[in-house]
Parts: sequence; C-alpha cells; structure tokens
Amino acid sequence: MYSTKALEFNLILDKIQDYAYSKAAVTAIKDTLPYNQIDEVSLNLHKSFELKQMIHTYGRLPFVKGFDIYLLITNLDKLDFLSIADFLMIRRFIHMEKSLENYFKSIDPIHIKHLEWIKTFKHSKSQLQHIDEIIKDDETIYDNASSTLKSIRHDLKSKERQLDKLLGEVLTRYQSYLNESIIVMRNGRYAIPIKEGYKNKVKGVIHDVSASKQTVYIEPEDIRQVTQDIEYLKSLEEQEIIQISIALTKKLKPFSTEFISHLDILVELDVLHAKTLYAIEIDATLPNLNSDGNIHLIDARHPLIAKETVVPIEISISNDRNVLMITGPNTGGKTVALKTLGLFTLMMQSGILVPLNKNSQMSVFDQIFADIGDEQSIQQSLSTFSSHLTKIKNMFDKLKGRALILLDELGSGTDPIEGVSLAIAIIDDLKSNKDNRIILTTHYSELKLYAYEHDDIYTASVAFDEVSLKPLYKIHLGIAGSSHALKIADRLGLPKRIINEAETLLSGRQTNLGKNIEKLNKEQALLEQEKEVLEEKSEALDKEIKMYQDKIRTFEKERDQMLQDIKFKATKEYDKLKQEALEVIDKLSKVDKLSTPDAAKLKGDLNKTVKKETKVKLEPLKIGDHVLVTNYGQDGVITKINKDEYVVSVGLFELPFKRHELSKMVVKPKKQEKVQTKYSGSNPSKAPTFELDLRGVRFEEVKELMDKAIDDALLSNTPYIRVIHGFGTGAVRKAVYDYIKKSRYIKSHRYGQEGEGLNGVTVITL
Repeated sequence: MYSTKALEFNLILDKIQDYAYSKAAVTAIKDTLPYNQIDEVSLNLHKSFELKQMIHTYGRLPFVKGFDIYLLITNLDKLDFLSIADFLMIRRFIHMEKSLENYFKSIDPIHIKHLEWIKTFKHSKSQLQHIDEIIKDDETIYDNASSTLKSIRHDLKSKERQLDKLLGEVLTRYQSYLNESIIVMRNGRYAIPIKEGYKNKVKGVIHDVSASKQTVYIEPEDIRQVTQDIEYLKSLEEQEIIQISIALTKKLKPFSTEFISHLDILVELDVLHAKTLYAIEIDATLPNLNSDGNIHLIDARHPLIAKETVVPIEISISNDRNVLMITGPNTGGKTVALKTLGLFTLMMQSGILVPLNKNSQMSVFDQIFADIGDEQSIQQSLSTFSSHLTKIKNMFDKLKGRALILLDELGSGTDPIEGVSLAIAIIDDLKSNKDNRIILTTHYSELKLYAYEHDDIYTASVAFDEVSLKPLYKIHLGIAGSSHALKIADRLGLPKRIINEAETLLSGRQTNLGKNIEKLNKEQALLEQEKEVLEEKSEALDKEIKMYQDKIRTFEKERDQMLQDIKFKATKEYDKLKQEALEVIDKLSKVDKLSTPDAAKLKGDLNKTVKKETKVKLEPLKIGDHVLVTNYGQDGVITKINKDEYVVSVGLFELPFKRHELSKMVVKPKKQEKVQTKYSGSNPSKAPTFELDLRGVRFEEVKELMDKAIDDALLSNTPYIRVIHGFGTGAVRKAVYDYIKKSRYIKSHRYGQEGEGLNGVTVITL
C-alpha cells in the first residue's frame, strides 16, 4: 500500500504527463505505481539518469506528437484498404523511427549502458519504401503508381486543357451578353454570368440566379460534354486509387506485429523521456540506494514549491534510530518535511529522479503510509481525532514488510494527556519492528522528553526566527523545538492583554520538564553550532594538508628528475671530454717527440681526473662553504648543518647530504671557450640573463651547446637565456627552434626586441 494522494504524488504525475508525446504514454504515466524491488528501482533510475546525460549532450529525442497509431495498426488485418490519411500516419510514424535511429547512432557507446537496445534499433525501412513508392511528399498518389492510373491521368489532363480552351472561347463568343467577363462555379459546374435579358441567347443549363434576378448563371452547351468527360475520368481515377490502396494495404499487413512491437518500445521510451525531462526541469539527480532502510536526504527541495522560494532541508534516519521526531511551531514546515521525504520515496521507487544532493542516501520500502493534514470525512461525521485514528487503524490492518510511516501531529485533537499516552503506545509498537521507519511531528513537551529518554529516537526541529517571528522552513537535526504559540499569536494580532495573561499563566504552570527541555535545546543548539565550526575548520585543514602533501610529492619528483638529468648530462659531458683527450693523446703518441711511455702516463692521469678545474681539500665544513657533491659532480653552498647532515643549495633546490658525499672545493677561473656564456644586464633589480652566442656554430653543435646553457642557467637559478643565432642562412635559428619545441625546461620564448638584436636573437624563459 502506498499513500500516493496524501503525498500529492498525483500532482507530480500530472506534470510529467505534459512532457509525453503519445496518448498511450500519458495513460501509462497516470497509472504509475512504485516498485518495491531495489534491482528494478535502481535499473529504472539509472535509465533515466543515463537518458538525462544523453539529452544534455545530444538534445531531446525526436518524438512527434500523437505517434501512437495502435488503433490503426490493430485494425490493419480487418480492413480491405487504408485511406491516404492512414498511410500518411504510418509514414509519419516510420519517419519518426528513422529520426530516432539516426539520433541513437550519433551517441557515443560509452554513454549507453542501461539502454543498450537503442544500439540495435532499426526503423521499418521496407514498409516506408512501399509507401514512398506510391504516395508523394505532397500527400498525393504518383501517376505511375499503376499503368491504369497513368493512362487515366493522361486523358484527364488532356480534357482539362481542352476545357480551358473552350472556356476562353465561350467568354469571347458571349461577351456582349455577359454581366461580367468571368467563369464561376455553380453546383460543381463551370458557368458564365449572363444578363437576364439575354438568357435565351445562350444554349445550356441554368445552375443559379442572382439575388437581384439580373444575372443568370448558365453552363454553355459548348463545354458540357467536356465537363462530363472530366467527371467520368475523375471517377475512374478514384476507383483506381482504391485498387492501389488495396494492394499497398496487403503489403503492409504482414508487418502489423512488428509495428505493434515498435510502438510498445517507443511508448515505453516516451514515458522514460517524459520522466527525464521533468527531472531536468526540477534539477533532479540519482541518489545512492540501499535496502537497509537508511535515509539521509541532503539539500532536498520539494518539487511542488517554486524554485525561488523552496528551502532545502536535511533529514536522516537509520537502523540504529528508526524514529525521527520533528518538533517546532505549526507554521514552520514540519508537514512539508514529512511530505518531502514521502514524496521523494514514491518518486524514486517509480523511476523518477529526485531534486537533492547526489550524495544523499535513500531506501526502498514495501509500503508507505501517510497520515498528513486535517482531512475530515464529512459523510462519516468524523472529528479530526477520529479521522487520524481511522487512518492509523487502517495502517495497522495492512502493515507488513518494510514500511515508511509518516504521522503528522500524532496524538493531537484530543485531551493532551490521553493523546500523548496513545502516541507513545503507537510509537513503541511501530518501532519494535526495526525494518520500519517512522517520521512524526509533534509539539507536545511530553513526547519531546520521551524522545530524549530513548536512544532509538532521533529528534529534529524546524527553524524559527524569534526576532522576526517568521518560520525559516529549515530542519535542525538533533534538536527539539518549541511551539512558540504565544509569539505567533502576538504576531497575528491577538489583543495584548490576552497575550500578557497567557504569559503569566504559563510562567506559573510551566513544569520543570518544559523548562529543562528548553534549556537542553539551547545547550544542544550551541553544541551543534560549535560542531559545524569545528567541521568547517577540519575540512579546511584537510584541504591544506592535502595541498602541501601534493606540493611535496611534486617537489620530490621534480628534484629527483632534475638530479638524474644533471648527473646524466655531467657524466656524458665528462665521458665526451675524456674521450676527446684520449684521442688527442693517441695522436700525440705518434709524434716523434712524444715517447710511448709518456703517452701512457698522460692517459693514466686523465683516467684519475674527476674535474680539471676543481681542487678538493679534505677539511671541516661550515655554513657558507662551497662544496662539491661528489656523486653528482655539482657544486653548491652549505646553508644548514644538523649533526652529519648538511643541507646544500644546489641550483633551484636545497638538498640534504651526508658528510662523506661532500668535499670542500676551490674553483679555478674557467678558460675562455669559443662559445661564451656570460651574465649580462647592469640593472641589479632585473633577473640575470645568460647569453649564448651561436654565430659561426654548425647546425649539429647547437643541441649540445643549448643543453649545457640550460643546465648552467638552472643550476645558477637564472630564469632567462639570450640566444644569439644571427640572421645568416637561418640554419642555426632553425636548430634553436627545433630544440625549443622538444625541451620540457623551456616555458616560453620570443624574438629580441629593439635594442636586443631583433630577429637575430631569441630570448628563452625557463
């Protein structure tokens, strides 16, 4: 059993019907009932969510209004022939199928998981071809639909041409007798308007007389025979068209089952399409489903309340606490909260997406009972209290399986003491079945205390602005609210003397229970506020921790990669220089003045050399010393010392090393090389720039020189390199730009500006 009317589910279905294209879909939507199996519910929701994504990407499905031709197709076997209008309806349906097929073909298969059948959908191609061979786009029959029709229409056109010629001749012949030189139609015949005094001058049949009796409309004898011939030919044409229709109908009859099958599929798709379009209208999405009865609605917006005024609410209920008690003033939105939860569950179980946060949790129930509002049965003369009890009694009679139970103002409408006692008894009985989920509203203090005394009851209150005395329509979980009856009465304009008297009586009668609950509520509200602040701070802290962790990982990755690159290039450079030196010595050994033993001694010395320009001293190190990192062959400056760990500034990085990895160094001045690398720029506020002069360098040498220049710039923390390649043939410039395209260390580049060398210079930013 599902209390659909009390939750206004019918109004949702009415809105969905507006999006349907077929009458059959409208009927199916009107008869929608919730599913209670989570697999079916999940499948239907995923279909709608998948279609929603498709519509966002590819647009609405190309349905046409009124495409369900069930009646026509079911009568196809019973009829001898269809009318031209019937054929056109079938063709319109097949054209829609063709448009849908093309739409489905345009969809990326990755978007199709739960609507897999659309991949194989085909329109009724042969049936469409049969119709298109007979009926034109202007909805007339082709002349060559049959040889007989072609002959009839040929004769008909000939007679019509003959008639046109005769009509012209008649106007000329009887011009002097005419009231007006025109041809008119009277009783389906061509006639000319003859002046009454000359009617005997014209042989023919009188078809009409004007109101003034001054004009007689006569069909001249000259055209009667041709007109009759045309009427005869048109009769033959109609009979032949019937024969053609009989033949075409016979061709379509074998496909009636296929037509019905396609109609069933497309009507079902029309229903899904309508639900999805409504979901887009209300900005609905797919919640997380479970069969455990756990509910957590986040930012839930009642779809029947205008978007600009609806206030999102949050509601939670679980297996540990299967009762949620909502308290607060009568105008604060308690009933809306009940209806939102009940309506969302009905929508979700009916395959309709719901407007809430996608991280929300919803559960599937076998039954949904709702006793909401003040619906009295006048015919049965039931009071409000009796009406509520009748509904609750019916609920107990039908209750089975997992149920969602919504009770508005439980226990109201009678003596408060008896009402509270009855309400507690009902709650105790319902919550004993842990599969049930009970959400109820009340403003009785005794029920609030009852909720505090039971761990399986969760409390919530609707927010109320005590300054403006206006409801905020928000749900605060974990807090019991006050009814604010006196404040509301004051706002509504009740005489002040009555309000004052009521406050006096209340202060005398208010029990310790009510006062304690009010105090507890305030303390709990403060705790909730502090909890929210702490959660926000914790969330912000987690984000910062993650950000710094990401930065550290990125830094370590870049550091390791750079050190590998530096080591690789340094080793490569060293091996190259060593090989060149060995080759020189080999050549020198062949010279008479350099003996073979001397050559061997030189080779041995080269193999022992680590760096020509560096002289290492083994002595204690301190902050500020220049040291050589022996493993990498790179120099740097000590910035920190912690026991045996030395932090060395190497280029862009500060890296830790052990004492045995470092050697204090004295650097000799470098000799002038062919290609000079130097700092330029006299303004100390500007970043330093390397200058690499490639004029006179061969194309093959550019890459190696660019590698070295970038390494030196990176190690010295220099952000720019000014490359002088000149104008020349452009070969060196091309080599420079080929290098720039492939280098991952270069951020940007530009030609030199005025005073920088123009197009003969390229400035590189690292």
